[in-house]
Amino acid sequence: MVQAKRLFEYEYRRTSRDYFREVFHAHSQMELTYVHEGRGLLIIDGKSYSIEPNTLLVFPPLQMHRIQIQVTEAEPFIRSVLLFEPAVLHGYLNDFPSLKSFFQRLMLQQANVHPVNAMPESEPFVALLRQFSLTMGGKREADFEENMGVFLLSLVHQLKQSPDGESAYLKKHNLHVEEIIGWIEKHYMEPFRLEDLAGELHLSPYHVAHLFKESTGTTIVAYTQATRIRHACSLLRKTSLPLSEIGYRVGIANPSYFSKIFRQIMGVAPLTYRQHLIK
Repeated sequence: MVQAKRLFEYEYRRTSRDYFREVFHAHSQMELTYVHEGRGLLIIDGKSYSIEPNTLLVFPPLQMHRIQIQVTEAEPFIRSVLLFEPAVLHGYLNDFPSLKSFFQRLMLQQANVHPVNAMPESEPFVALLRQFSLTMGGKREADFEENMGVFLLSLVHQLKQSPDGESAYLKKHNLHVEEIIGWIEKHYMEPFRLEDLAGELHLSPYHVAHLFKESTGTTIVAYTQATRIRHACSLLRKTSLPLSEIGYRVGIANPSYFSKIFRQIMGVAPLTYRQHLIK
C-alpha cells in the first residue's frame, strides 16, 4: 500500500465509529499511535499482539504491520496518530548523543522497544500528545517548527525509557492457528498450496482458511505474501544479494512480480528500500 510522503503529520483522537480496515503495509515515516479506546489485534514481524485501550503502538520506518479493530457505535476506535520522516528530527539530535544513538537504533529496528506498550492516560507521553494538539493551530511557521522539534525530542526521550522484556500483549492464538503460522514460516519459500497445509493439520482446506481468517482478520494467502516480503526485507538489510535472488529465496521467483508485491506492501520498490537503509 503506497503511503503519501509527508514530513510530519499528527492527528489527536482520530475516531472511527462504524468501520476500520487495514491491510499489511509499511511506510517511510516513523509511526507512533496511542490507542485511547478500541480493542483488536496487531500483526507484525510474524507475531500477533492484543490491542487494548491505553496502549502505545510503535512502528519504525518500513516495518510491515497490520491492525485489526472491531469497531461499533458503542465501542469506537479512538487513537492519536503521529507520522514523521526521521530526517525531521536529525538536526535536533546532535546535542543529545545518547538519544541520537537510541533513535538511530530505533530506525533500524534494533532498539528494544515493544510494538505494543501499556500506557495509562496519566503518563507523560500521553500528556505530550494532548498538549501539542492544543498548540498546533494559530502559530507562526517558525514557532511551529520549534515546538515540533521539542515535541519529537520529548517523545523519543520517553520511548527510550521503555522497559525491557517480552511484551505483555504478545497474543497466543488457538493451537491450529499457531500451527498454520508455524507451517507458513517453514514453507514460505515454496509454492503455496492450501491443500498441503490442510493435509498436514488433518483439516479441510475450507476449515483451515476459515479458522485463520476468523482469528487474524486476514487471509492465509495475504499472510503468506506478507511473510515472504518480511523475509525479503531481512535479506535486503543483511545481504547484498541481487533482487532476483532474493525474490527466488522467498518464494516469488518472477522478478517483476516480486517487485510488484513488495511495492504494494512496503510502499517502495525493493531497491529503494535497500538504499533507504544505507543512507
